[in-house]
Amino acid sequence: MLSIIFVWLLIAANAVCYIYLLYRAWTRVPRRDIFDVVPFLHPVDSSMVESLLDPAEDYSLRWRLNRRAFREAQLRRMRVYRELVRRMSDNSAVLIEFGRARLSSSDTSAPGLASRLEDAHVAVQLYSTLARIRLSVWLSLPLDRFGLIPTPDLARLRKAGDLDGLKAYEELKAAAAEAFAQLTPDELETLTRSL
Repeated sequence: MLSIIFVWLLIAANAVCYIYLLYRAWTRVPRRDIFDVVPFLHPVDSSMVESLLDPAEDYSLRWRLNRRAFREAQLRRMRVYRELVRRMSDNSAVLIEFGRARLSSSDTSAPGLASRLEDAHVAVQLYSTLARIRLSVWLSLPLDRFGLIPTPDLARLRKAGDLDGLKAYEELKAAAAEAFAQLTPDELETLTRSL
């Protein structure tokens, strides 16, 4: 009898949580405009991404440092890259939300621009998901501790699922600059600088 009451309490609690989530989704903050977008964008340093994914840098570190120091340096680099991938994913989500609100008008050039922005968003989201999964696995393993699992090269993350991460993000930036060309030059420059 007590177990039946407990099960029904769990079901009721889950139903209330689900109703609350639906309420929050329907009454959320209005769509973003340009003044809301820029503070939500996180800068991604392309040169840092390029240096983290450089195979020559991995090779240089592997040969200059002993095994333990290389593992620590590589783990530190993996954490930095995981943060940069998170920023790329967040920026993609913010831009597509702004783009959907901005390009939903009846502009004749909007369908092509919206489609290009949408494609770039999907590519960045897919790459970032695959890269974060690989990074999470690598960071959770006892890399090179017992000589069983060698410390992976970060350059192997340049491509994930046949997508080049830096190229996909650059295409997103280009699609955003093209899609939001109707902004004033100052607004467009602020937007692209924040990426």
